[in-house]
Amino acid sequence: MQETPLQVDLGAVETLIGNLQFTFVVSPKGDAYIQVNAANPSSAGGVMLMLDAAGYEQLKAIIRGADGVIDRLISEGRIKRMVLPY
Repeated sequence: MQETPLQVDLGAVETLIGNLQFTFVVSPKGDAYIQVNAANPSSAGGVMLMLDAAGYEQLKAIIRGADGVIDRLISEGRIKRMVLPY
């Protein structure tokens, strides 16, 4: 009997124009990755992306970079708030 992978729901980012669902997956052999499902609520399709360790590090770097840009633009008075353009 084959064991099923362990899946841990990490949460979701949901907006009016789409959402990202994050799941941590560990195979019975101990291999792990983060699964990201992207969906647009107005269509039936979606995209699944799997992040290995390198991909996860790249995602963290992008988030850190975005944090830095946001902080800088707020301190310069160029951002009042972050909202969707819809």
